Amino acid sequence: MSDRDATLAWLATDDAVVAARRLVRRYSLQIEPEDLVSQTRITLLERMSRRTAPLVGDDVQKAAIRFAARCMGNVAIDNARKMVRDQQQQVELANLLPQRASTEDHVEAAVFIEQLTSRVNEIVREGSTCPGCQQEVVFAAATEVLQLVLIEGASGDDAARDNAWFDDAIESVIDRTSPGSSQLAAARRKRRVRCKHCVMELLGSALRRMGYRRG
Repeated sequence: MSDRDATLAWLATDDAVVAARRLVRRYSLQIEPEDLVSQTRITLLERMSRRTAPLVGDDVQKAAIRFAARCMGNVAIDNARKMVRDQQQQVELANLLPQRASTEDHVEAAVFIEQLTSRVNEIVREGSTCPGCQQEVVFAAATEVLQLVLIEGASGDDAARDNAWFDDAIESVIDRTSPGSSQLAAARRKRRVRCKHCVMELLGSALRRMGYRRG
């Protein structure tokens, strides 16, 4: 059995699912263990296609399992880092987006939102959003978040824009605009997590184009 076949064979076992479940718990990931296994399979195929040296070890099967398990751990860590980046972007957006303001300040806020929306349009037209998500859904969710900010500012509704606010705002429009509303709850949750990340990346990229930087 080749190294490639041995690593993929382990991913098809119950042991791989148990390992994925343990990693999901350890890093509090917002994905199912089976999703982590699928992501690991994709990563493994890419790595094995570039690998020229055989796995180190007298027992090919044991070496393949160790290699696949390390790869799964790295994929889990990447997911955890992505979650942290999303949370940081949510905090940054909450601090940058206008809060409730006077009439004069609301005009400035409207200009800010208009400029940010324009940058979002530019990025979407360039086709630089995630290829795994529907561009229309990501764009609709991003623009609706901006419109909600503006409406709340005009109405005086200045509820704190924490992670939960962004979650509710983004997930509601994803549910309305995404096809397959009859999907299982797990599938809907997976789509929400993936699309929410893309929305936050899109808004963060638009802010950077306007000159905002971390720090």
